[in-house]
Amino acid sequence: MEYCNNEEYKMFFAIPAECTLLWDVYSQPVPWDFYFTRELQKRLNSDFDQSFSENCSCYLYQDGCAIVHSDINCFTLRDILCDRKFITKELIFVIVHDLLHVVEKLHKAEIVHGYLRPEVLLLGDRICDAFSNKEVSNALKMVDFSHSLDLRALPQVSLPYSFPTADTPHGQQLLAEGFFPYQVDLVGIADVVHLMLFGDHIQVYQENSIWKIRQDLSNDFWSKLFEKILNADGKSTVPLLKELREEISEMFDSSFQERLLLTLAAVGETFLVVNFQ
Repeated sequence: MEYCNNEEYKMFFAIPAECTLLWDVYSQPVPWDFYFTRELQKRLNSDFDQSFSENCSCYLYQDGCAIVHSDINCFTLRDILCDRKFITKELIFVIVHDLLHVVEKLHKAEIVHGYLRPEVLLLGDRICDAFSNKEVSNALKMVDFSHSLDLRALPQVSLPYSFPTADTPHGQQLLAEGFFPYQVDLVGIADVVHLMLFGDHIQVYQENSIWKIRQDLSNDFWSKLFEKILNADGKSTVPLLKELREEISEMFDSSFQERLLLTLAAVGETFLVVNFQ
């Protein structure tokens, strides 16, 4: 089934008997997804896990290329956002925890994603198969790096770089003046979190040189997250993302896990039905 289609590439899911395959077909013979996946594997070593594609193949042609990912779920965060009955506070915390962790790993490997959004965040087995026997089960998986930047290979890249996030209305505000490349992904995180909390894209304003969101926040943690992410300036992003992620981890007590399982069971059952339609 065709899942995504634009001028540069098409994305297809195939579900044979044994596993799900994701095909990324590009109109240019430059396999960026494959390159970044392999670089992450080399740079992260043991930290390269189910957050990324562990089974990835590349096929090159004169007028394009195809990248095949196997053992992958055919749903993204966008599918959850389309049916907000599944969006509980427990689910939001789990997804945001893994989003912070994935971006932390990217930045640790000196890679900027460049265009974080729900449709490029594939759901992991922790969401689609909550009762999986796998020892390590992640909520998200990232395989699309079509707008990414390797700062180890291009450390002197001139800014502004052509990141799609910088062209969004909120990106134009937050990244209007000189910015560090890693800030692009912080803006992407803020928008994804805002979409999960409120159902629409983030809107920001500045007060006393501090960026704030226009929505009212009753939760202290979300207030802290937006304040720190939107006003990171030139600070190192890896410690910031780790700090926020570890604060979420402290919420994962036994009662949290029980409530989360109820949500994940409903999500998994719905996706299972869709798979066999």
